[in-house]
Amino acid sequence: MTEMVNIPVPVDRVREVYELLARDPATSVSAYGVSDDGYPPGWSEALIDRMFVESSRSVRSILTAIAQKSPAWVTTDGIAEASGLTTRQVVASLGPFKKRVRGRYGMNHWPFASMQFVDAGILKYSMSPITADRVLGLNLRFDQHEEGGR
Repeated sequence: MTEMVNIPVPVDRVREVYELLARDPATSVSAYGVSDDGYPPGWSEALIDRMFVESSRSVRSILTAIAQKSPAWVTTDGIAEASGLTTRQVVASLGPFKKRVRGRYGMNHWPFASMQFVDAGILKYSMSPITADRVLGLNLRFDQHEEGGR
């Protein structure tokens, strides 16, 4: 039997709690849906490539950190640790990146899933395995190119 817990909720917010509980639990990135080719809806291999190539080093590091954990969920702190950035730098990079995704690529969502885990007060991110493989491959090519250019 599932263990239960009593949590006081203001009367005017009870409906929100019921709506939250009615949703499917956050367990995998596939819950957000991927198209037949394995990419998030609207994203393609070519668009992922373009997005990665046109991204700053910070955003490429963030994308790579999410991809390395795929399909598991990773926190902003986890991304910071894996990318060598501070948590503040990760957050500061994601804002402009989201605007670029909308403006330049015409997408209303990132090429990865994000979910707020309200009970823990944190955001977590995950990437479909196909997208993650593509990002990791692109990152490897960038690393090899940078090493060859030194």
